[in-house]
Amino acid sequence: MFRVTPPGVELESFEVPAPADHQVLVRHTHTQVSAGSESNFLRFGPKSYGLPDGLPQANIGYMAVGRIVAVGRAVEGYAVGDRVTTGSPHADYALVDVTPTAAIDPVPDAVSDEVAGFASLGDVALHGVRRAALQIDQSVAIFGMGIVGQLVLQLARISGAHPLIAIDLVDERLAQAKENGATHTINAGREDVVEQIKAITNGVGAEAVFHCAQAASILQATLECAADRGTVVLTGSPPGTATIRLKEELLRKELVLTGTYESGMNQSHPYWRWTRQRNRRACLRLLASGQLRLDNLLTHIVPVEQAPGIYDMILRGGAGWLGIVLKWS
Repeated sequence: MFRVTPPGVELESFEVPAPADHQVLVRHTHTQVSAGSESNFLRFGPKSYGLPDGLPQANIGYMAVGRIVAVGRAVEGYAVGDRVTTGSPHADYALVDVTPTAAIDPVPDAVSDEVAGFASLGDVALHGVRRAALQIDQSVAIFGMGIVGQLVLQLARISGAHPLIAIDLVDERLAQAKENGATHTINAGREDVVEQIKAITNGVGAEAVFHCAQAASILQATLECAADRGTVVLTGSPPGTATIRLKEELLRKELVLTGTYESGMNQSHPYWRWTRQRNRRACLRLLASGQLRLDNLLTHIVPVEQAPGIYDMILRGGAGWLGIVLKWS
């Protein structure tokens, strides 16, 4: 496993435990990097990652794929040899409690280990798309074309939304967005985003805008790009604060500003049936059918020993990488 002590990471060894009655032991082949959340910890400390403030170090990560190598005596539905994705941190082994709401999902044969773990980010993206309640031919703009943004784009396409406008500062990410179904792309470093979106939508603005970037400050721009009575969905995890104009956009345009975090979404209830598990498994099904793609977004599949350099690269900015996967021997 590796332990994070901001601003760096280091590998450490640990004794592999035996599973308790309701646990399985999974040996990971790959763990996937959630670049936004994990870089938040490195840059701003544990509070930005949802951990207690002042924690000096932690094991981070929540996307892993491997095979079950041992099962507890009371476990049902899983067996040694099953290939699964889990919500475990970066490590070569993990114990997983098997409960009805556990973050463990069978991996379809058609989905590779390198890709499967990203179903957890698929859950994040799909929850945002569900909250936006997209309709066929509803115009969509997406700020930030990292993995979450790329998944939001594809899920919006599957929902029938049109046009699909991708916004980023990195041309390579915009090219990938085009490959994944974007009808228009805008480089925010060279073009006036608000002006371009108004031109694409005949002066109306985008009816649904997704904030999937790491910059809190762009919230004002997302509001300016939204159509009257449109929805702005905060789908990324940008640290810090944002300043917005209340009167000109939020009030006069009667916008809906929606945050998405999925607290308390592990169990289904009549008013919201879309649990995290249901979202993950929907994404795995879409990946297996080819309707959703991630293989074309993987830029780095590297041995875990290279993790310190990988995180240094992430902290330098978004150019030159996208989907990052760590291999465990």
